[in-house]
Amino acid sequence: MPDLDPVGIWNCVVYGHPAFGDERMYLSFSADGGAQLARLTDDTVRAWEALPGWRTERNELTFRDPRGGRDFHADLRRPTLGGDWRTPTLLGGWWCTAMDPNAVAQPDPTKRAKPLPPLTPATTATPAYPLQAIREAKQGKAVTCFFVDASGAIVQPEILELSDEVFREPILSALSRSRYKGWSDTSVLRPGCRSYIFRLDARN
Repeated sequence: MPDLDPVGIWNCVVYGHPAFGDERMYLSFSADGGAQLARLTDDTVRAWEALPGWRTERNELTFRDPRGGRDFHADLRRPTLGGDWRTPTLLGGWWCTAMDPNAVAQPDPTKRAKPLPPLTPATTATPAYPLQAIREAKQGKAVTCFFVDASGAIVQPEILELSDEVFREPILSALSRSRYKGWSDTSVLRPGCRSYIFRLDARN
């Protein structure tokens, strides 16, 4: 039995597209298998678009975005909704946080949802290059997603991709020292993602 029920409305970050960068969108999954998507562009929530639907098999959620040409997958045994997306030539990831149904307009192609302003970095800490990695001439990359609370602090970070465990602690330390601009509604946690590349020739 899956641990995570996908039915509801989700505020999502989709990352990894070389042309578009990080994208924000709302996803809605209904109990009857219906699915809709609303893209956020320039702080404006576009009209809800109907998707072909969603299904689960062996704890995996799958759905397709025909307009973007991407097939989305999620392991419902994880504590948060998210996973990877694929096209014939590209691969990326997505990560979501559940939304209060009263905080966003219900999916309706004729209506627009109430937008959330974008997350704005206030302090961005850079991970230290681990001495062990320097001694062993290791380079690497990582993708992490997290929630941001109303004070702008990063909470509940989750490392989704990590090339080597030696980079985990510096990334978590940098996230704990980073901040975003806060907002007034203390009940809202908002999702964000960051990617890191560790290159020896890029060190100062």
